[in-house]
Amino acid sequence: MISLSASKIAEILAKVQLNPEILTDNQAFIEQRIDSAGQWLANAVGLRRYPELVQAYSKSKTGASTDITGLSTNELQISIDGDSWYTLEVTLAGANTGALIAAEIQAQIRAIDSGSYKFATVVFADTVYTITSPTYGEGSIVTVYGEPDQEELAQDLGLSPNYGGTEVDGGEFLPLYDDMTVRLMQHWFNQIGVEGMKSHSLQGSGSYTEHEIDPVVARFIVDNRRIIR
Repeated sequence: MISLSASKIAEILAKVQLNPEILTDNQAFIEQRIDSAGQWLANAVGLRRYPELVQAYSKSKTGASTDITGLSTNELQISIDGDSWYTLEVTLAGANTGALIAAEIQAQIRAIDSGSYKFATVVFADTVYTITSPTYGEGSIVTVYGEPDQEELAQDLGLSPNYGGTEVDGGEFLPLYDDMTVRLMQHWFNQIGVEGMKSHSLQGSGSYTEHEIDPVVARFIVDNRRIIR
């Protein structure tokens, strides 16, 4: 059974206590509730551990090019989830917006039609391209690079750490899970009517019911229930 470490509970407790309405005298009870909330969230999403799992991604540099029609080479090398390396041959003609470039790269990746490549996503937002693995965990990896003499595209888009991009593997920490656990705690306290309560113990309760789930948390669960490797 998933259980949060003492250090993780303490970290979330510090965030929970930023809400003065949840500063009770019975800290042990609040810690127990945090552990239960974290376990419930991990089980709802389908995590094997909390909070280590995350989807791997490769992000471009900020301010990446949005027009690649004038490039002389069109290749990108990519490996997802430790699978074999593949060479993408991106169509340059007409690729003159971030959205079109992202859609073309995603189409080329999914055309590999093997394993995680079939479900990888590529988006362009806030001047950054993000290639994301569909899986969570230590086996979730996205690596991009440009071969010598064929690196113009990777360089122009700023993909790969070699050209200003960043790559995060699936074993990295995902702080959003902590934030959602805090929201579960805050919503639970609001539901049981403890507004202004700062110095009284509260009785325990069972598992979360539908009305106790913050809508933001419910949306997060739907969006993050993915394949785990």
